[in-house]
Amino acid sequence: MVKVTKRSGREEEYLSDKLYIALINAGASEEVARQIVKEMDERVKNREKISTDEIRRYVLTRLQQLEPEVADAWQFYDRIFKGRITFENGKAIVVDKGRLYLGRKVKDFNGKGLENSEQVKEILDEIKEDMEYGLSPKVVNARLYALFMGVLHKKDMSESEKEKAIKYINEFRESLGWKPYELKYPLKG
Repeated sequence: MVKVTKRSGREEEYLSDKLYIALINAGASEEVARQIVKEMDERVKNREKISTDEIRRYVLTRLQQLEPEVADAWQFYDRIFKGRITFENGKAIVVDKGRLYLGRKVKDFNGKGLENSEQVKEILDEIKEDMEYGLSPKVVNARLYALFMGVLHKKDMSESEKEKAIKYINEFRESLGWKPYELKYPLKG
């Protein structure tokens, strides 16, 4: 059994399914997600341990090659929800406390990432502005999906804030002539 060493030092079992779900949640196609998981399974099969950073660097490198818009969405998600800013080759810094660039604004950060629907609105304003500078529809769609999935999985955001955030995201999608996201399951705050 291969162990994954997290940044905190904690270890957990390497699970292909967990990587596959993360790739799908980032917007990767099933084909690309399966391919990257197969490659990663091959990389870890004769090892006892691997770090989350090493997995992340490999995944981001492969996404850049196979589906660049998904790599962008993955990095976008990390910045907004995990407080990580990604540099080349998937290397990242983590901001536990301090100042973090969230969208067009710099704010104090204490490890929670995006906290409310107003911040989602600010991120949507950033995306709109980036579109004016040529951000492709494919990247916009990938970022919106990452934002939507992040809001759904945000454990410390209330149900009412999630509802508002999803409303803002769907209004943005509709303004582009795109279908709104539909919830498959009831929201949990």
